[in-house]
Amino acid sequence: MHPVADSAAEAVARFRRDFKTVVLGTAGADGEPAASVAAAILGEDLAFYAYVSGLAVHTRHLAANPRASVLLVEDEAAAGQLLARRRLTFACRARMLERTAPDFARRTGELRAKFGAVFDMLVTLPDFVLVRLEPQRGRLVVGFGAAFDVDPADWTKLTPVGRPPAAPA
Repeated sequence: MHPVADSAAEAVARFRRDFKTVVLGTAGADGEPAASVAAAILGEDLAFYAYVSGLAVHTRHLAANPRASVLLVEDEAAAGQLLARRRLTFACRARMLERTAPDFARRTGELRAKFGAVFDMLVTLPDFVLVRLEPQRGRLVVGFGAAFDVDPADWTKLTPVGRPPAAPA
C-alpha cells in the first residue's frame, strides 16, 4: 500500500475507535444552517446514534430536514498542521427513534457506557431524543491534496479523490 493510503487507513481506524463526540451540521426547512456538538456512538451497522435535546436548533432542523453532516476531526493539539487537520465527514440521513423503538434501550445503554454518570441524568430528560444518522457518502482528508472517498458501508474501502486508484501490486 502507498504511504498516504496507509496513513488514510490508519486515520479512519483511529477515528472509528477513538471519537467521543461528533460535530453535527444541519439545516432547517428554510435552509438556515447550524453546527453543534453531540454525544454519539457508532453502531455495528455503521450508523451514528446521537442523543440530542429537543430544545436545540439542530434537533428542530433534523425534524424538518433529515439531511445532516457528521464530522470527526483531529484534535488541534495533536495536529501537525492546523490547516490540514485530519477529518472524516459523512453526509447522512437522519431518523428520530422513539423511546419505544426496539433499538432505543440498546443504543442508550451504549451511550451510557461511553459517557457515564452524566448520561444517567440526560436519559431522564423528556426533551432528549435519539437520532440515527445513516451515512450516505464519506470523505476523509489526511493532509493537503490527500483526500479519499470512504465507502459508508465499509470504512476500509478508500478511493483517492482526484487521482485514479492505484494499480494492484
